[in-house]
Amino acid sequence: MKVLIHACPKRMWYVEGWLVPELRRQGADLIEIWNDTDGAGNLAACMASFKARSGDGGTWHIQDDVVLCRDFVERCREHDEGVVYGFCCEAFTDDPRQAGVVSVEDAWHSFQCVRIPDAYARECEAWLHGEGMNNENYPLWIRSGKMDDSVFRTFLVEKHGRETVENLKPCLVDHVDFIIGGSVLHPWRGHLARATWFEDEALVLALKESVKGHVQYV
Repeated sequence: MKVLIHACPKRMWYVEGWLVPELRRQGADLIEIWNDTDGAGNLAACMASFKARSGDGGTWHIQDDVVLCRDFVERCREHDEGVVYGFCCEAFTDDPRQAGVVSVEDAWHSFQCVRIPDAYARECEAWLHGEGMNNENYPLWIRSGKMDDSVFRTFLVEKHGRETVENLKPCLVDHVDFIIGGSVLHPWRGHLARATWFEDEALVLALKESVKGHVQYV
C-alpha cells in the first residue's frame, strides 16, 4: 500500500518527526511527501499530486494534521481497493449514518484520509481543467484555492456516480490541527473538527504531550 502525505512547509516538522516515523514503524510499503514548497495552495498542489500518479494501483492520501490509529497500515491493506474514506467529521458535513459500502452520493468527503485509485486521481485533475470548468462552483474553487475535497466529490458524482465507495468505520485517523499549531486553511475556525469515531484517543493525548516544545504555530 502507498501513502502520500499532503504537506506544507510549516508542517514538515510534524510530518518528518511524527507521521513518517509512525508509518515506518507500522510497516508502510511506500511513503511519499508532497510538500507545497512553491506555495501553490491547497487545490493546485493537490491537483499536481493527482496528475503525478502513475499506474493502475491506488494511493492513500493523508493530510499533515492527522494522527494515525495504531493499526493504520494493517487496516489500509485490508481495504486497499476502490475509493475509501477513512475519516468522518460531522463538522465537515459528513453523515456518520452512512458507514460501510455506500453510493457515491452518500460518500463522506473530508480529505484527512482517503484512498483514491491513481487512475481516478489523474482523471480528476484533467476533469477540473476540462469539463469541470462548466460547473457552477468552478469559479469558487479556483478563487478560494482550496476545496480539493469538494472538487473530488463533485468529480466522483459526475463521472462515477453509479459506483460505490467505502466509508470506513471506525476512522483511520483523527484531526489534530489544534494540537500541532492550528489550522492552515481555516485559521479562524471556531470549533474542533475531530473524527466521529476514533478508537485510539490515548494516542491523541500522547501526541499532545510529545509535541510540547516542538509546535510551530501557523
